[in-house]
Amino acid sequence: MDYGELGLKVLQVLSPILLAALTWVAAKIAQYIQAKVKSEYLRGMLLRLDDAVLAAVREVQQVTVEAIKSASADGKLTAEERARVKQAALDSIKSHLGMKGIAELAKILGLESGAIDKLLSTRVEAAVHDLKVSRANAVPGGAEAALPFAA
Repeated sequence: MDYGELGLKVLQVLSPILLAALTWVAAKIAQYIQAKVKSEYLRGMLLRLDDAVLAAVREVQQVTVEAIKSASADGKLTAEERARVKQAALDSIKSHLGMKGIAELAKILGLESGAIDKLLSTRVEAAVHDLKVSRANAVPGGAEAALPFAA
């Protein structure tokens, strides 16, 4: 027996094992890629949700809340006005996302319709809180005071 025949016999014996190993590696790579794509898709949906929530909250703050505050004697919103403003923000978010976007978000997160409303409501509250904190931490004198480039 020469080396060529021996190599051929070894290859015949090991080929099913190598094929099984290659199949297993390919399956693991496919699982990894699928998980990565799903994770990136979920990340993208959550980023779009955050953008829609922030835009809606800023819009409602600028358009509706400022008008209500300036019209009231004490400059504060009543509980009814807060509920109406929150509903306006939720409606704006839903219009930004669209029915298809909301359905896709519910599907990806595995939530029912009521749970999506609760999620959006929570995100609105968080965005309002962040907006209040950012305004409270604003630099006195506006943006010009924060940027020393003109000096």
